[in-house]
Amino acid sequence: MIRKTRFLFLFIFISIISGLIFSSQTVYANTASEPEKVRVGYYENEVFEDGASENAVKNGYAYEYYRKLTEYTGWEYDYVYGSFVEVYDMLLKGEVDVVAGLAYTDDRQGLILYPDRPMGAENYSLVKHESDNNITTMMTTLNGKKIGVLDSAILDALREYLSTNHVEANVIVFNDYEALFSAFDKKEIDLMAAETDGTYGRNHAEILTAFGSSDYYLCVNKDRPDLLSELNDAQEQLYIEDPNYVSLLREKYFAMSLSSRAFTQREKEWLRNNHELRIGYLNNYLPYSNTDKDGNVEGIVTDIVPEILNTLGINSLNVSFIGFDSYDDMTLALTDNNIDVAFPVGGGLFYSEEDGLNLSNPVSSSITNLIYSGKYVSSSNTDFAVNENNRMQYYYIKLHYPDATVSFYPSTEACLNAVATGNAKCTTLNGLRTNDILKNRAYRNLSFRQLSYSDNRCFGVRIGNEGLLKLFNRGIDIVGQDFATNLAYQYSVKLYHYSVIDGIVDNLWIITIMATIIVILLLILFLRDKNRAALTIREKEAARSVMEDANNSKTHFLTKLSEDMHNSVEGIVSNVNMAYQHVEEENAVAFLGRVNKSCEHLLWLIDDINDLSNVENGRFLGHNQNVNFRQFINDLKNSSDKNINDTINRYNFKGSRVLIVDRLKDIQVSAAKIMKRVGFEVQIATDGTEAVDIINAAPAGYFDCVLIDIQAPNTEGYEVCRQIRNLDESDKASIPIVAVTADVFRNLNEVSI
Repeated sequence: MIRKTRFLFLFIFISIISGLIFSSQTVYANTASEPEKVRVGYYENEVFEDGASENAVKNGYAYEYYRKLTEYTGWEYDYVYGSFVEVYDMLLKGEVDVVAGLAYTDDRQGLILYPDRPMGAENYSLVKHESDNNITTMMTTLNGKKIGVLDSAILDALREYLSTNHVEANVIVFNDYEALFSAFDKKEIDLMAAETDGTYGRNHAEILTAFGSSDYYLCVNKDRPDLLSELNDAQEQLYIEDPNYVSLLREKYFAMSLSSRAFTQREKEWLRNNHELRIGYLNNYLPYSNTDKDGNVEGIVTDIVPEILNTLGINSLNVSFIGFDSYDDMTLALTDNNIDVAFPVGGGLFYSEEDGLNLSNPVSSSITNLIYSGKYVSSSNTDFAVNENNRMQYYYIKLHYPDATVSFYPSTEACLNAVATGNAKCTTLNGLRTNDILKNRAYRNLSFRQLSYSDNRCFGVRIGNEGLLKLFNRGIDIVGQDFATNLAYQYSVKLYHYSVIDGIVDNLWIITIMATIIVILLLILFLRDKNRAALTIREKEAARSVMEDANNSKTHFLTKLSEDMHNSVEGIVSNVNMAYQHVEEENAVAFLGRVNKSCEHLLWLIDDINDLSNVENGRFLGHNQNVNFRQFINDLKNSSDKNINDTINRYNFKGSRVLIVDRLKDIQVSAAKIMKRVGFEVQIATDGTEAVDIINAAPAGYFDCVLIDIQAPNTEGYEVCRQIRNLDESDKASIPIVAVTADVFRNLNEVSI
């Protein structure tokens, strides 16, 4: 049973969801279809409907209302133009579908369809020329006057009013508004019965009296109940979503209307009796007001007062500004009649009455912000820091947080510092001031949250001065709150003074990174220079070491030569003495042979010394006991490319072996080629160490000559010569050595042989 019940509920649930999906798909299909065309009867009526001709830019209260309805109906409009009477007649005939601005009358009830909600309300007024002093509020002054009126519901209201007041006037009926307004402006009629909100302000016009009012509607042709149903649904939905739409639309378009421009008797009386307007303002309260460093007034007050007077066409007043450091001093000056207007004031009706002043309509309305440090303060009985010179802040807190405690400080900055240091829990700032004040570095740790209560900033006028209050209210309504709000940003920037220190703090991470990079670069450059210096020192040390090794090798070589020469000379002397002693004997010949051999060895040593000297002077080296080979090298070096072959052919060392010691392959090849050409058998060693090893390994007397690059690698040329001369086997130690530079055979390599 339980399973069946669950199944039934599941089935019902699925059915409901399917129905909703199907319904939504159906609605979507309908909304995606072609929009319905609706014919609009459109007539010219200044503020209400403007641009009643082809290609004209449309504007006005009714036009914007039409456009708003399309958000709910999806209608697409075809505009049909004509005068008011013409489009109304088209509505009756079914030639248009809707017409705006029609008042309800019993006669029209059966002719057109009225929706449930009106699109606005209108007052009817009699308007006269300002300069016509013969017409007053006394009804008898209207007798015999020409009164122009539109052929509409206003006509019926006018006739009823005149009849009730027993006025015999000449009523002239017009078919459209343009003709009516033109006749009034040209003074072809004495008075005009008009919709005071639907008519532009006229400097020469003055409202005499109101004689009626009515709601007006967007009416539908009687044959289109389908449109009426859609219109009712749309208006109802608009009201649910935006109940203030009509009032806001009225404020937008009717601020410049006739009623907003026509002064009352109290206003005219104030203007007649006053030629000066003294504006008191609060210092240190930008963007609203302040005195700059040069003593001049600045802030919204300097712009909005001239704008109000200019809008109202008032140019006869001498305006002056007086600054006050304290709100209490300013309001006291107002009640003592030392100033005419105070700005800004606020705090609500009760506290303004306590201060003896009336508040004007709001110049601006902004959200107040709660300023706190650390955790958000939500309790209504917390401790507030309040600027003792700004009574508006105190009024706001006492009005909305009656249980809170208040601590007074001498300025806004002092209040913020108290919150930042924990001496107070919170404070408040006007919404137009918050963002720029908190940009200051001292308040970066403070947070703010918007409160639910807005705070108005108004002009203050002394109680009893109704004429001036009405003038300011009229001007504020025309100018609008957007004027002050737009100006606020121009002056708020002065609340925040960005210093060099702020820039450093805000960009500290960038500065740190850049400084780190610079330090690293300097360190890299320092280490590079240090390494270069160390490398230079090492290179110099290496060169010095090489030079010392060379000098040591030379010293060892010369020492060895000196010892050998000394031994050879001693041998010669000894053998000569022995020969003298045994001159008569056969041994004398042997002693003389030893002398001869010692002499030859001494010549070898002398030739080695000479070769060493030539090596150091960069000249050709090659003196040894083999005169032919030495001469061959000299001749070969000095031969030209033309006679080099003749030079080579003059010598033949067939069967002789030579060991060539050089590190360069091209030198090895060139030298071997030349040596082989003259009959030498050639063996190659790439450095001095290898040469010494080859000589040691070869049998005694194997090599007839060693041809060595004095700059041979691994073992320097001098050292190789010394090692060869110090070999244990005398035959190997006495091998003829020809020491050359690489340039010798490089030059020979360039000669064609």
